[in-house]
Amino acid sequence: MKTIIIITVLTLTAIAGIARVSSLFPGWSQLESESSDIGVAVARGPSTPVPGEYIENATRSDSEITILSVLKGTNGAVATRLQTDHELKRGEAYLIFGSIDNGTYKAYEDYRVIPLGAKFRKEMIDGKPLHEQIQTLLRRAVENLNEEMARNQSEKNRIEAGLIR
Repeated sequence: MKTIIIITVLTLTAIAGIARVSSLFPGWSQLESESSDIGVAVARGPSTPVPGEYIENATRSDSEITILSVLKGTNGAVATRLQTDHELKRGEAYLIFGSIDNGTYKAYEDYRVIPLGAKFRKEMIDGKPLHEQIQTLLRRAVENLNEEMARNQSEKNRIEAGLIR
C-alpha cells in the first residue's frame, strides 16, 4: 500500500513539474494568426520579484519592457513585463508573438521572441501592412544574427591564435 502511495505522489509531482509544456514551432503564418498580440519591445532588465511569490515552472526570462510598436492587438494594451523562455538582453529590441494579460506579455516558447538587436528603429515598419512589417523585422533579425556571428568569429579567431603556439 505504501508503495502505491509513493508511486502516486511521485507521478503527480512529475506531472506538475512538466505542466507548462512548450510546443513545436508551428510555422510563421500559423504563429502570426494564433498570436493575439504581436509587437516590438525593448527589454529594460529583470522584473522586480513580488515578495513571497514563487512561480513553479517559471520562464527563463521575466523582464520589464517598453513597447515600441503594436503590430497586432489592442493599441491601448499596456504591457510592462515579458515572460518568455528566450534569453533577453537589456536594451535590445524584440519582435514578440504572444498575448497580453494583466500587463504581462506572455510568449513562453523560445521561438515566439525574435531578437532584433539595439539598432531597431520604429521607422523601419511605420505605415506598412502587418505581413510586410513582419518580413522587415525578420530581415532585421537575420542582419542582427549575421552581425553577432561576425563578432563571434572574430573572438574565435583571437582565441584560436593562442592555441597555435
